[in-house]
Amino acid sequence: MNNALKTLTSLALLAGTAQLAHAHAGFKDQITEGTVKTWNAVSIAHGCASNATPEGGVAFQKDVIAISTIFPNPSDIKDVTFRGSKGAVTTTGAEATLPNLAAHIVGSTDSIASTIAISAITSGGTMFANTIPVYDEKNKVRGFQGWSGNSPFSGPALLQSELKFDPATGTNTSQGLAPFGISAIQFNPTSCAKKLVVRVAVADWCLKGAANSADDSRVDVWIGSQTPKFNDPDVMPSAPTVANGIYWPGLTVNRDLAKNPLPGTKGFDPAKIAVNNGIIDRTVAGWEVSPAKAATATTAAVTAVTSDKVSCADVTDYDTVYIEPNANDIDKYLPISTAKYPHGANGVVYWPSK
Repeated sequence: MNNALKTLTSLALLAGTAQLAHAHAGFKDQITEGTVKTWNAVSIAHGCASNATPEGGVAFQKDVIAISTIFPNPSDIKDVTFRGSKGAVTTTGAEATLPNLAAHIVGSTDSIASTIAISAITSGGTMFANTIPVYDEKNKVRGFQGWSGNSPFSGPALLQSELKFDPATGTNTSQGLAPFGISAIQFNPTSCAKKLVVRVAVADWCLKGAANSADDSRVDVWIGSQTPKFNDPDVMPSAPTVANGIYWPGLTVNRDLAKNPLPGTKGFDPAKIAVNNGIIDRTVAGWEVSPAKAATATTAAVTAVTSDKVSCADVTDYDTVYIEPNANDIDKYLPISTAKYPHGANGVVYWPSK
């Protein structure tokens, strides 16, 4: 096990052993583009409560007993939505819709949504005793699910969330971490995007069983909008009636501007892109002029002109791009199945499963 995973696993063990899990979903770390897999974790910041009370700000929240995550890495490109934005975003989910990310992310095409590969960690630091990967019909890992209790493996009883509420700050004092691995992501050198936001569907359950299928605090569903299955606004912090509006758990991937500079900036060299068959230039060395202009450039121009690409200030260039699972994908893979372990929760019902 590498040191990064050891550190992450240790943190997850602290959260998992004491079962201090509370449910505003996010991610432990932002990541930077590169060439190697990294380890991260879905973070759970507070427990479930109805939308009648502010998320994360009430003492008597129910503890999280199960989690499910789905990443936007489908086998079928029709199962995701692509977006782009420039400058500050005022409304999540209202960004411009793109046909794909082929112009921005290495490996993405008009038929391949992304090359994101997820590694589900099913032992040695998982937040819950029972953790399974979620596969699609082509045996691709789409995410993971986990639950406490004793089916089939026994986990410690959850502490009551009010014991972990800090009245001085109005927040819970701990967070749960559900670890996973994610493959390397790279930006196309000719893209103007500085960030990729990988939006992940996350559900955190605090109650199980068919008898609780109408309880407003049974689950927090963290997705951009309702779906045919996840259709109860009282359990969705993203519901239109909620003051904070749409919320997506987003894993931010930052462009390495030192090694992969933006077009029109210091270090960008189209010639190296062609030589390397489109692979990101990892040997940036100062100001360089594009081949098309080098023959006629004056000495002054050589030190000032870096590419034939116009500035990334163009209104058609996006500085942030997004990828998110759509409603069909969420409804197909986010629910925890009642199937026999390791394909589901051994008959235990987590809404909207029946």
